[in-house]
Amino acid sequence: MKKHLISILLLLVFLSCIFLSCEKESPNTIPNLPRKQACEYLLVDLQVDLPIDLNFDGRSNIDLRKETDAFQLNSCQIFFSLIETDNTLMIAWPEPQVDANLFLGQELPEVYEGQTVSYHIVPRYYIRDINYTRTRMYLEEAKEEYNGWQTYFTFTGPTVLEIDKEQNTISFQAHQVFLTQKGRESREITAIFKANPEYGYFQ
Repeated sequence: MKKHLISILLLLVFLSCIFLSCEKESPNTIPNLPRKQACEYLLVDLQVDLPIDLNFDGRSNIDLRKETDAFQLNSCQIFFSLIETDNTLMIAWPEPQVDANLFLGQELPEVYEGQTVSYHIVPRYYIRDINYTRTRMYLEEAKEEYNGWQTYFTFTGPTVLEIDKEQNTISFQAHQVFLTQKGRESREITAIFKANPEYGYFQ
């Protein structure tokens, strides 16, 4: 009986040592684990500085969402994906393709000659400043390799994101070149994104 009791006590001591060892390691190991927070911000407002006609119907608007479905929330899901662990951010944004020309491999024509213009979502990656302030985040476009291909983006992304934590919105100013019936036209863009409650928001 004594041997049996001693065996039980030794087992309890052994398990206690293991438990205490785990408790001791936890404070050092847990903070080092990857901590990701995927945050999605969806487009809620989009304006350009001057009216433009992208759908060739003869009517111009300053709201690009009224000109093409490519900028509609439900069709293209323009969003930010913020990952805490690697300091990167992604902006998915429509880029135009003219007829069947090599996508992003050629500049937009200067003159419109009846070509078909379609828009396709292209992800662009940015490095964000980890020392951002409460209301601003600074961006620098990440260097990307496209297998040595020359690429011609029409969208020049933002360098600063304006953060409104009370409204859970992020906004930016950017620039883009379009092909219209008037030919190649440039516009300054103001876009506002709202946090998607299904994915949380950026703290």
